[in-house]
Amino acid sequence: MSLQNKSRLRNTLKKLSRLAAGDEDPRPSAQEALDFLAMMASQKPVMLLGRGYNEQVWIKGVLQIATDLRLQIVEGPFWDASADAGAGADLPDWYLDHTRAAFAEHRAWYICRARATADEVAEICESAAITVAQEARLLNYPECCVRAHYERAAEYQGMWLDLLRRKAKGDDAKAADMLAKGEPLEPETDEDMKRLEAAMKTVPVPYTSINSCDACIDGGPTAPANIKSIEGRELATEIDEGLLRALG
Repeated sequence: MSLQNKSRLRNTLKKLSRLAAGDEDPRPSAQEALDFLAMMASQKPVMLLGRGYNEQVWIKGVLQIATDLRLQIVEGPFWDASADAGAGADLPDWYLDHTRAAFAEHRAWYICRARATADEVAEICESAAITVAQEARLLNYPECCVRAHYERAAEYQGMWLDLLRRKAKGDDAKAADMLAKGEPLEPETDEDMKRLEAAMKTVPVPYTSINSCDACIDGGPTAPANIKSIEGRELATEIDEGLLRALG
């Protein structure tokens, strides 16, 4: 791999590494650092900050580094391409409205090199409309894995909806009222636990921030997620062996 401005990437990594000094587990910040460098190297249009790894000192420091580098920063809500993915179609409107309102409270930062990319991101954040293909392209993720993410999320919500309806004895009006009041819910049976565990199970793809879909898990080295993993490892190797070790 031939990188332009390798010294700039290495200097940026040093600054990012200082932010994470003392972390008990170096892998989350190391992966975010690799995502940041991939964005700088034009391998990734957008680096997503503040979703998943939300250590506040890290977020503040990364934003300052991005500002100093004169990168484009867009603050906005978490992206939600569930409608385009066809996920959650069986969830009733009253349940979807509640979950979307809770989801809207979260904020993320989308860091980009190109002004045109930042403009696209700003439009997505303002309209709250994004497709699976857009999200995959902008984050440099496989579409299949992005779609699977939304399918898992819909399964997760469906399990809690079933519990809510069971507790409300099938009365949706009562279930909606219970949801609005924040009444606690707990899995009640072994089947509930199995469904919850299946919906929450993720398989991280090494050297990426991707969670693999089943097809990529079973697809061997030519599967889209595994190709992204190879690209991430090559980038880390080219920039700094210490980064590679932290990711390992």
